[in-house]
Amino acid sequence: MKALVFYGPRDMRYVEVTTPEPNTGEVRIQVKAVSICGSDSSGYKGESTMRTPGLIMGHEFSGVIEKIGKGVNGLKIGQRVVVITNLFCEQCRDCKEGLQNVCINRAVIGTTMPKYGPYPGAMAEYVIVPAKKIISIPDHISFNEAALTEPLAISLRATKHAGNIRGKKIAVFGSGPIGLLIIQCLRLQQPTTIIAIDIQDERLEMAKLCGATYTINSMKKDLYEMISLFTNNNGVDIVFDAVGIEETVNSGIEIVRCGGKVILVGLAMPKLKLNYKHAVCKEVSFITSYMYTTEMEESIDLIASGKIDVTKIITGVYPISEGVRIFEEIAIGKSKDIKVILTND
Repeated sequence: MKALVFYGPRDMRYVEVTTPEPNTGEVRIQVKAVSICGSDSSGYKGESTMRTPGLIMGHEFSGVIEKIGKGVNGLKIGQRVVVITNLFCEQCRDCKEGLQNVCINRAVIGTTMPKYGPYPGAMAEYVIVPAKKIISIPDHISFNEAALTEPLAISLRATKHAGNIRGKKIAVFGSGPIGLLIIQCLRLQQPTTIIAIDIQDERLEMAKLCGATYTINSMKKDLYEMISLFTNNNGVDIVFDAVGIEETVNSGIEIVRCGGKVILVGLAMPKLKLNYKHAVCKEVSFITSYMYTTEMEESIDLIASGKIDVTKIITGVYPISEGVRIFEEIAIGKSKDIKVILTND
C-alpha cells in the first residue's frame, strides 16, 4: 500500500509500504479521509516527541472495514466507521475513574507514546485498529465530515468543563479548528455572548460563521478596550484558550471577571510564565482539558443531527498523494487552510 511516512523533521515521503494484516480482535480499515491535526504539523517540523521517524501519522480519520481478524463479532465488511484512536488500558486507576484520556499506558493511533511506542496511523491506504474501538457512522454523513469526529470530541469535552453557560459571556482565544468547534459547541448551550479572538481576519470570519457574536483581531484593535465594550466593563465569565501561548493565557487572566474560569485546551507552548499573582488576586479558576473520554459517540450524534456542521471549518481537500506538499506548505506558512482533509479516492 501507499502511505505518507515521516522520516524526520521536514522529511515526509509518499512511499510503498507493506500492507498490514489484522491480528485477533483487530480489523483493517480502508481509509477514505484523514485530517491533518495541528499536532501532526508540529511533529512534521520536529517539535513533538510524539512523532518519531518511521511513523505513519493520522489519528483523525474515517473509512470502511475492509478485512476482519479472528474473534471479531458484530462488524461487517464495507461498514462505514470512525475509530476511537485513544487506546487506553482500561486497567489503571485513571481508566477506572473515568479518566481514560490521561491513561499513562495508552497508545494513540498515528503517534508515538512513551510506554507503547509508535502506532501506525491513517495517512495510508489502510490502517489496523482494535475492533472494540470502532464506531459506525450513518450513511448520510460524508467521510470528510466523519474524519472530524475526533477534534469535535476534544472540543466538546472542553466545553463540558465550563458547566452551565446559559446566559454567560465567553471569550475564545484561537480560531483554528479546535477554537471554531468549541464555538459551535458553545452556541448550542445558549450563552449570551461568544467573543472570538485571533490575529487573522480570515479565521475570524470563519468564527462568525460558526456562531461567534463578536470578533476581535488583537493585532489591530486593543483587546482590553473591546472586551470592556462587549461586556459593559465586567469582563467575560469564561475564557477558552485554544492556543496555549504565554500571551493568550495571560490575556485570558486579564479579561476574565473576578471568580471566572480560564479553560486551557491549546498546547502550543510546553512551558510559559504565568501572571500568577494577578490570577490569585482575582480568584481565577484554571481548568485544563485534554483529549476526550465518551465524547466520540456524542460527537457523531451531533454531526448526524446537524446540530454541529464540521464542514464549515474544512478549507482544503486534497488527495493523500499530495500530502508531502501540503505538509510543507503548512510548515512554512504558505498554506492558508484552516482544516485540511486528505483522501484516498
